[in-house]
Amino acid sequence: MPSIVDSGAQPESLRAALEALEEASRTPTKQRTVKVSSIVDAVCRHAFEDGLDAEALRTVVRIAGKKTELDQTSVTTLVKNLYPSVRVPPDVIVTAVGGLGQGKSKPSAGTQNGLVRWLTTVYEILEEPQILSRLYCVLFGMLDMISIRTSLCHLLILITRRKHVKPFRIQQLLELSRGLGNEPALQGLLRSYRDYYPDIILGSATTSRNSFPPQPDHEWKTRLDAVQEATSAGPEATLQQHSGFKVVRRGPKRSRVSVIPEVHTYYTNETSVTLEEIDCVEDFVEKLDRIEPPGQLISCLTDPLLQKFLALNPSEIARRRLDLWLSTCLEEEYNAADQGIETSSDLSEILKGLWRHAQYTKELLPIVPTFLKAYLPIWSGTTDVEAIFGLLSYLPLYSFKRTYTAYLVTLEKALIGKTPDSYIKLVGFYTELLRHWITRAKPTSPDVAQRATSSGDQKILNDLVSHVSTLSTSLLLSVPPSISTPLASAILSFYELLSTSSSPHRIPIILPPPYLIYTLAQSPSTDTVSRICGVLASHKLAFNNHPTPVNSYYPSSITRPFNFYLKDIHNLIWVSRAFQATEGKSNGFYIRPGVRDALDMYLADLDRTYNIGLAGRLTHNPLLASSAAAAWRELEGRVVESEGLDRESVAYHKGPVSEQALKVLPARGGVEVEWETFRREVLRWLADRGLEGVEAFVSATTGTGRRNEGMDRME
Repeated sequence: MPSIVDSGAQPESLRAALEALEEASRTPTKQRTVKVSSIVDAVCRHAFEDGLDAEALRTVVRIAGKKTELDQTSVTTLVKNLYPSVRVPPDVIVTAVGGLGQGKSKPSAGTQNGLVRWLTTVYEILEEPQILSRLYCVLFGMLDMISIRTSLCHLLILITRRKHVKPFRIQQLLELSRGLGNEPALQGLLRSYRDYYPDIILGSATTSRNSFPPQPDHEWKTRLDAVQEATSAGPEATLQQHSGFKVVRRGPKRSRVSVIPEVHTYYTNETSVTLEEIDCVEDFVEKLDRIEPPGQLISCLTDPLLQKFLALNPSEIARRRLDLWLSTCLEEEYNAADQGIETSSDLSEILKGLWRHAQYTKELLPIVPTFLKAYLPIWSGTTDVEAIFGLLSYLPLYSFKRTYTAYLVTLEKALIGKTPDSYIKLVGFYTELLRHWITRAKPTSPDVAQRATSSGDQKILNDLVSHVSTLSTSLLLSVPPSISTPLASAILSFYELLSTSSSPHRIPIILPPPYLIYTLAQSPSTDTVSRICGVLASHKLAFNNHPTPVNSYYPSSITRPFNFYLKDIHNLIWVSRAFQATEGKSNGFYIRPGVRDALDMYLADLDRTYNIGLAGRLTHNPLLASSAAAAWRELEGRVVESEGLDRESVAYHKGPVSEQALKVLPARGGVEVEWETFRREVLRWLADRGLEGVEAFVSATTGTGRRNEGMDRME
């Protein structure tokens, strides 16, 4: 057993600290050669910073759960710093519960109360949630202990289910209530019992803020969340553990009363099952047909379990109850806004709840489109922006012209002229609307060759994209430079979704307008250039994989300009013909020949080896030249190493790499690398650093993919 000779020293590792702590807990104070406070500080410091694993939890709870030689201050400090870094194992819970009660070997009342409160706090991250349920009779039998009764009632409220509510327990609670008066925590436990058997437990249980389990200390809970986020016991693991199959409880200490009530089931009988009793998916499936609906169905806006129940048990009565509640509340909020009165925070909560419900069901409740149609014309454009965008993104797939007239025109009017950030949010909204409509689009018959965007849902999608194309081009040309790159990113997200979703007979190939393509391709952002190249590459692959003949689905007025876009960007970054317009083949970015000639002469005056055609190529492009140089240095170093050349005597290439320079480099004592090999290395280097679009574009336009009618492979 390790010991610490210097009473002021601290253990270097958690294991050493725990072993020293156990030794100190068995040694009387006068016989110790170790300063206990330093050991406790070491354990608590590790618990605070990294949390305690399962073995460390077992050790600390075992020490705290019995009477030892440690002083009360040390034990209290240990209990207050029990931050689990993993889900709490069931044997730790059993040890903690075993430390409760009366007896010579039991810890002090303060320690026991701390352990009960710790059990309440970690209830959501138990490795085996049913362990406390199996210990219910043990916990209930300690209600006569004054020192821990309040904390114990709070814990029992959390774990009480119908199976725990027995006649003898009801009788014992009633006797305690009569004998002790209106003790808040006891009244809260009695009320939870009465929720299951309201006809048996008569009378009203007086409740207060102390009747229900309080939320843990904010600082303590924040630290616990931080510890858990870095481990498997984090919020994602907890969510995975419950998977929405447990009623949500927000706790009593909130800054304001919520307008959306929690799930509570009233007027039940002995044979019915309530949602509050469900703990896991197996429970839910087994008892689905016997579950009694809760008193307030509107709780489905915030409770995932009730959402699942209503989705699997739809009824006209439930729908009418929801419509009645929502129509009453939303009408009040609309009338207030229409009269110029500031809407209450209740509207924000309701809108967020409706949005969460739509995210789960992928559709809006019937009352929502009606409310939005009336509310948007008087909406300020600054409040509840995220919730309103979220709800509108779930509008049903319907005529875009009518949808735009009813909802979107007022939405745009409310946002245009606000802040540049609102433009980014607006384009982001259209991306989410497109995502939803894509999932709802019905395919056309594959047996009939017809224009891809001529009818049905495909025409609606085309109308949506056409509007967004016009809007995006206008916004991009009107915003200040400081916001152009974030806006371009939002626009590209829209077209990336569209280009990767193309599917024959279902999602048509809809191209961005030429001016938008050319503007994005000349962006000062390398990421933007890469992404627009990726969008065009995706469209090229979609055409390649489309059923033939392509011109039966897409007219030459679409395929021919698309070939021009590909040729222009191909000329810019892959061959030395930037901005060169060729009749019937390319637009040259719509730059007039006279302008191009003037630029060419200007560059030639600076350096006779330089010209406008070379200026956009991978090795000379202002955005890509540094990456090409870095790729060359990496490739050159690999060649030197693989061929065993002397690094000191090798003639390293300087400046931008060109085809001619690579041809004469070996004669000057440099490495021998093919021009094509180098260019492919640059593409790989860019792709490895997140700029996959350039490589995808070059591969799509110069690869060996099959030829489609109307789609020529780049030379």
